[in-house]
Amino acid sequence: MLSSISDYPGYTELCRRAAADDACFAGIREDPTYSAVVTSKLHYGGRDCFAMLQERGFDPGFFAAIRDHDRLGGPTLASFGAAGMLAPQTMRYVKVLSDLELLFGALDGASIVEIGGGFGGQCAVIAKRFKIARYTLVDLPEPLLLAQRYLDALGIANTAFAELNALSVNAQYDLVISCYGVSELSRTFLVRYLQRVLLRAKAGYLLWNNEGMKQHRDWQQKFFGGEMVYCDEMLQLLPGARVAEQSWLAPEDQQLDARLILWGTRVK
Repeated sequence: MLSSISDYPGYTELCRRAAADDACFAGIREDPTYSAVVTSKLHYGGRDCFAMLQERGFDPGFFAAIRDHDRLGGPTLASFGAAGMLAPQTMRYVKVLSDLELLFGALDGASIVEIGGGFGGQCAVIAKRFKIARYTLVDLPEPLLLAQRYLDALGIANTAFAELNALSVNAQYDLVISCYGVSELSRTFLVRYLQRVLLRAKAGYLLWNNEGMKQHRDWQQKFFGGEMVYCDEMLQLLPGARVAEQSWLAPEDQQLDARLILWGTRVK
């Protein structure tokens, strides 16, 4: 049985190769097999996220600090006016950063855990904004190898990489983040993440995108051995959790019928 929608050999093997092979790593972010899971093909090209940042008055000077992020992995760049040339995917990471800052305040000194961290792009952006005490990425082993290579190349400090079973059963976190990672898990694995991570975090930010999977119950039964956990049930499992207003979602997320599940208040 699979652990998540992204748990298939083509993706995990590609992550393993990209972590070890320079040529593979150089183009990983636009590789069709990789971007089918960690997508670089955004319907709005990141412009919806940039528009939200402009409306919020986000400092365009920050983009200079992350310019080097898109020199790794070979992403296609686009022009975003005062922000300059960036990968649309990176603009999306900055929008999530802005969400976190507005919702939870400054994250300096925080212990953060991200479930399903991709190649480490979200972690890198957050680390350029705040002095994080510890940022733990939790994923399958092969994506973790890739994320470690990316973050090491950028010199991002205070990071940890762990499979779920390697996490301490007594760990506590200030904030848990997951952008479509948790919502793509099978029920069995989601329950494990709930026990080991989600219920141990003071605050949470979960972008949730599996409502459309209700139309594919036969697929779930075949590959997961049962049905996934949907948003309404998740709210019952997480004390104090709520669904954010639609205005927090970029049009890209709204098009996917996504939800944003939140709990907690200011982190520090």
